[in-house]
Formats: sequence, structure tokens, C-alpha cells
Amino acid sequence: MKSKFYRIKKNRSIMNRNTTIAIVIGISITIGVIGYQINETTWIKTSTEEYYEKDGKVAHVVYPDNPQILGPLQINKDKYLIGENIFYSLNNLQPRDQGTLYFMTPYNQNYYQIQFDGEESDYEKGYFRPQLSKTRGICDKDLLVGEWTIFFKGYEENQLKFTMMDETLPGNEKHYVKCDTPTLIMPENIQP
Repeated sequence: MKSKFYRIKKNRSIMNRNTTIAIVIGISITIGVIGYQINETTWIKTSTEEYYEKDGKVAHVVYPDNPQILGPLQINKDKYLIGENIFYSLNNLQPRDQGTLYFMTPYNQNYYQIQFDGEESDYEKGYFRPQLSKTRGICDKDLLVGEWTIFFKGYEENQLKFTMMDETLPGNEKHYVKCDTPTLIMPENIQP
């Protein structure tokens, strides 16, 4: 009799040990899969040098979207490469909301401005691409690099900032060599 109970107890011990091992292996695999997915989905920005070294076979050359908001204004990022479009939108404008929005270079020069009127539309969106321009007196791409400031006329104390990095979007280098070499996109409403 003793041997029968001993075998049952021994079999339970083996089953418990095997179950524990299976659970530990299952948890390890789950943690490994989750870690792999996090690593693969994490946004890792690649430099333009590495982009060219790897013949364009990289995941991300630009910074990820990171919306920046100031009242009704929203821009799509806080960091841009030279040659990227800056997307903006004005949302939920009221009929009394009228004015001008200024985009100032790091050297406090008005680069781009938007006239808006809430009576005409409660929403406005667009984009522009900072570029070299004789009419603006910007003939060196270094004048585009740094922290830009956005504000509404009459409310200069409330500002939104973004950074133009000292790195050019791959394929756009030729547009930042000399003045007035047009980039691929030039919205009609840019005002010097």
C-alpha cells in the first residue's frame, strides 16, 4: 500500500514540477514576444548619413508626429528636418476670431504668415516648407536651423515653438545649396 501512495505522490510532484516549468517557459516566451514587438514598433530615427549608407533601407528618417497646440492652432511636430513640410490647422474658429498668425525664424524674422477669419470659415489648414529665398534674405540653410516661434498678432506673449534640425531630408539637399532653388512644394499663400 505504501508504494502505491508513494507513486501517486511522486507522480503529483513530477506533474507539479512539469506544470511549473511549462508556466515559466510560457511566461518567458510571452515576455520575449512583447519585448520584441515593443522594440520593433518603437520609433527610432535614423540619420540621413545612415539612410544613404543603407541605400534608403531604414525605418524612419524623420521625427515622429508630436502635435503641438496653442489655442486653435495645431502643428504636426515639434522637430523637423530641413526640407519637410510644416502642417498646421486652425480649429473651431468663432466668427469673432480674426487675425494673423506669424511663423518666425530662429533669427526673429517673419517667414510665413496666415490671415484667418472665423466669419468665413471655422477651420483652416495648410502647410509650408521653409526654404532659401533672396526676397526673405535667407540664402544660407543655417538661417533656417534652430528654434522657430509661432504667435498670433496681438498675443505675442503666448507662443508655440518648434525646432528645425540641422539635417536635410534625404533627396532635398540640392534645394538648399543656393538661393531661390525652388523646392518641390511652394504653397501659393506664402507671403514674403
